[in-house]
Amino acid sequence: MWWSALPQILGAAVLLISPGLLVALALRFRGFDALGLAPALSVGLIVATSTLTPFVNVAFGLIPVAAMALAVAAAGMFAARLRSARSDGQQPDSPGPGALDRAAPFAAFGIAAFLIAASAVKVIGTPQAFSQTYDAVFHLNSVKYALDTGQASSLTIGGMTGGGFYPAGWNAVASLVASVTGAEVAAAVNITSIVLAAVFWPLGCLLMTRWIVGTRPSVTMGAAIACASLGAFPILMMDFGVLYPNLLAISILPAGVSLAASLAGLAPGQPRRDLATLLALLLSLTGLVVAHPTTFMAWLTWTLPMVAYLVGKTFPSVWRNRDTGRYRLARYLAAVTAYGVAFLLLWIFLRPPAAAAFWGPYHTIPQALGEALAIAPMDLPPAWLVAPLALLGLWVCFRYPARYGWIGLVFVIFSALFITVAGFPVSPVRDFVGGVWYNDSYRLAALLPLVAVLLVGVGLNWVAERLAAARGRYPALKYATEGPDRWQRPARVAYRAAVGAVLILAAIVVGQQGGLEKEVQQAASRYSLEADSPLVSTDELALIRRLQYSVPADAVLISNPYTGAALSYALGDRKSAQLHILSSVSPAVEKIYESAGSVTTDPSVCDAVRQERGFYILDFGTEEVHGGNHMVAGLTHLDTNTGLQLIDSQGKAKLYKFTVCGV
Repeated sequence: MWWSALPQILGAAVLLISPGLLVALALRFRGFDALGLAPALSVGLIVATSTLTPFVNVAFGLIPVAAMALAVAAAGMFAARLRSARSDGQQPDSPGPGALDRAAPFAAFGIAAFLIAASAVKVIGTPQAFSQTYDAVFHLNSVKYALDTGQASSLTIGGMTGGGFYPAGWNAVASLVASVTGAEVAAAVNITSIVLAAVFWPLGCLLMTRWIVGTRPSVTMGAAIACASLGAFPILMMDFGVLYPNLLAISILPAGVSLAASLAGLAPGQPRRDLATLLALLLSLTGLVVAHPTTFMAWLTWTLPMVAYLVGKTFPSVWRNRDTGRYRLARYLAAVTAYGVAFLLLWIFLRPPAAAAFWGPYHTIPQALGEALAIAPMDLPPAWLVAPLALLGLWVCFRYPARYGWIGLVFVIFSALFITVAGFPVSPVRDFVGGVWYNDSYRLAALLPLVAVLLVGVGLNWVAERLAAARGRYPALKYATEGPDRWQRPARVAYRAAVGAVLILAAIVVGQQGGLEKEVQQAASRYSLEADSPLVSTDELALIRRLQYSVPADAVLISNPYTGAALSYALGDRKSAQLHILSSVSPAVEKIYESAGSVTTDPSVCDAVRQERGFYILDFGTEEVHGGNHMVAGLTHLDTNTGLQLIDSQGKAKLYKFTVCGV
């Protein structure tokens, strides 16, 4: 069944990569650098387009995105050429990368993409499946809403629920995929998830590792396998929630980190091109903020060790020359102070309402610490491949602080954030530290894999350096890595390739065990369609599929959204009175909720029904997605309500029509 969806998946990948790739090339990034930056730049372009289209009265879709990409690429090309014209044109003499170095990131990406796509397919099950979780109602309906209204702006998506601004980066991306591929809503959401997980995420991880650590093929391949071997991301975001916006935001976070590191001079694998890097960073952060503001705060947290490193490196010189460089010292202190104040203000104010940050701890502090070190948060088994290599990388960071110390500090910070939220009791301190991420252990758990992948690169790079230095001193080591001295060059190349292939296969096998294996199994249960599924059962879905034959297109279905009946919109093309479980409702809908049982005796009920065109009630019983009880009085005892007629049913799922209110 997935083979039939393969053209749509590949088409979606090309669709979501192309705009950013065009801009990256215009900014004079080349080769894998351009490809690695493309996802983050594409999201920035898509977000900017979706935000602007309502103001110019244009429907959001492929043509506006293409126009935006061309305009930004033209501006970027002009800026890059202007900068080039003002420079002296001198470039440092250095040999170009060899064929193996050039091919390694593309081969590594192919391996990672295949592994992650295989895991995602196992999780989802079938292209038409959907997550049986609370937030799936909003996310699926929002894509349908964007398609129907022709807009996917953060300023308009909130109108679906009666709210205001909502960061709709994911909604814009998913609705673009749906509109261009022609896939149904559920399939389009799944296709988007696969592209984000299997394309965006590994591209970003490889870009970050190569820029910050180095371009050794062994480091590149190790980072690729590592990013495909962790349960905490991307699969966890397809499981819990379901947190599709976090899936998008974290998948493009590595590019933002890479660009910030390059500007800070912490990316030795990337030539300095400050203007192009700054423009790319601004565009990527545009997408990151609208994809999910909490992940922008994660990016800002990554910059804290970078700034600390730069201050530690440069401040002594500035201070020593303070008598002759007072103006320079004043500017320096002003810049550092401005960064600190901006960081603190964003930390305090760029967070969800306190009422939404209600999650409590789920572990003790020692348990949370152990999970952070094993890269196995949320009760996952240890990451048998990644954890040892990441801990080796952490040791290297503190063994060579001048080179890697800031990376070790990043790991310490995010581990501390996770431990605080997962293990500390509810308190003002915990709220201050973790409230940015809703005090939710799952969201912070998903941020640990990024630094773990980078630490794996650090560890492997250290091993490669030690091996290269030791080969000449230890004949046995040279024999093991290159074969006997009597072999000719073709035989040596074949031998090294065979050894490399064996090591790669072994790493893949080990990496797919442990936490990843369990998380795939756990997440797959969320997408399973059964007779007793928590959101929409087999009977309920069958009834939803028939709504197009039994309910007029302009009618509104009255239902309890907690039972999954609100998905009649995304899955059955018939609008529900509430398109999200927490949607606000009009006074007329409220009247129906409260008094539908009195429809034969209270004329105001029929007035409300006619006003809302709510002539149909979709009854999915009392089983709610979270096991609660939010049933309203008017939707009880429907089978004995003489003002209703049963017009369709499937098992316990029933569709009623008001017979006393006209049409």
